[in-house]
Amino acid sequence: MTRSSAHLRVACGIGVAVLALLLGAAPAALAEPAASAPAADGAIVPVVDCVQDAPLGAVVSRTVVLGYRSTADRPVTIPAGGGQNDLTSGAPDRGQPSTFLPGEHHGVALLTIDAQSEPTVGWRVRDAVAPIDPAAPACTAATAVTLSAPATAEPGRAVVVTAAVTRLLLGPVGGGAVAFSLDDGDETVVPVAGGSARATLVAPSAGAHTLTARYVPAEGSALRPSSASTALASASAVGPLTVAANSVVAGSASAIVVVSRGSAAGEATVDYTTADGTARAGLDYAAASGTVVLADGMREATVRIPLPARVAGAPAVSFFVLLQRASTTVSTASAVVLLPAVPAAPALAVADQPGGSSGASGARPATGDRGGPASALPLADPTARVDGGAGQDLLLLIVGALLTAGGIVGVVSVIRGMTMERARAS
Repeated sequence: MTRSSAHLRVACGIGVAVLALLLGAAPAALAEPAASAPAADGAIVPVVDCVQDAPLGAVVSRTVVLGYRSTADRPVTIPAGGGQNDLTSGAPDRGQPSTFLPGEHHGVALLTIDAQSEPTVGWRVRDAVAPIDPAAPACTAATAVTLSAPATAEPGRAVVVTAAVTRLLLGPVGGGAVAFSLDDGDETVVPVAGGSARATLVAPSAGAHTLTARYVPAEGSALRPSSASTALASASAVGPLTVAANSVVAGSASAIVVVSRGSAAGEATVDYTTADGTARAGLDYAAASGTVVLADGMREATVRIPLPARVAGAPAVSFFVLLQRASTTVSTASAVVLLPAVPAAPALAVADQPGGSSGASGARPATGDRGGPASALPLADPTARVDGGAGQDLLLLIVGALLTAGGIVGVVSVIRGMTMERARAS
């Protein structure tokens, strides 16, 4: 037997042994039941709010209004007709609810069944069954409360809640009152007007709570009481911090920076510091740092950054204010402070300079705003200074000199002639 054949036989033997182990373990693995998922969604209790029969010849049409109570802290979805949310006879899916919100809810679905063919039908959700039979309240007297309230609130803050009360098949009720309470505590009773009642409650301490609205019919009324509840989460909503800079005008002694937040609830702290941009600390602004404290009830605080006087003609520059080490989240961590340019000092005329004189000989006239002469005379005046004036002055000097020299020669000639004439006469 060659060496390669021996190696092949060993490999085949190992493969057969592994395959046998797998085949032997597979049945055991298939036979082991899968671990059941924990039913941690809370309890769902189906409720038959009311039943109303309407004979139609040989058939009795039964109208059924459904509700439910859920102790879950989040919405729970149970598909209708899937084995966990069925009617107990006939078609399992008749349009019953499939999404169950936290709290107590009524009048959420309306079914119609044949009371003669299905006299003992019920609505089953998981392991709880609500029977549908004539012993249920009549829909002409049954009521339902629909509760509207925010899902979250800030501790100690006002919470506005509204309860709409209706007769399940006949519209809103016209009397009675609604008693609102938190965690089955003291009730706030509000009369029903126009089918609803509204109350303002104070949000409790941080945590999960239950808000309940209980309808109390007027004395002597044939209506039945009803109630509804919902979850209310109370938590401090500090909100993210932001920083922004106000506009700075030329000559300002300080720059104002505002640290703000969306909610005034709770206390928040944050450190701030300045950082150079094109502006330089000590030259264009004074470096600053510190801590901003927003107490409970404060939405914003201001920080002033000192600005020294800047020289004339200084250009526009900027620096930064940064937020650091905040006690809560920060949505905007930096603000840009823009310092505007400083206007240049206006040029002074010679007459306005120290020691200057508007009438001094040889003084150079000041230029005007448009670069032209600043003479008080009109531009067309020949004595006003214009471009090329230096050349014209030189020409005038030369001409004057020539004229002067000619005059002197003429005077000398006249004097000499007169002298000669006197000599001849004598």
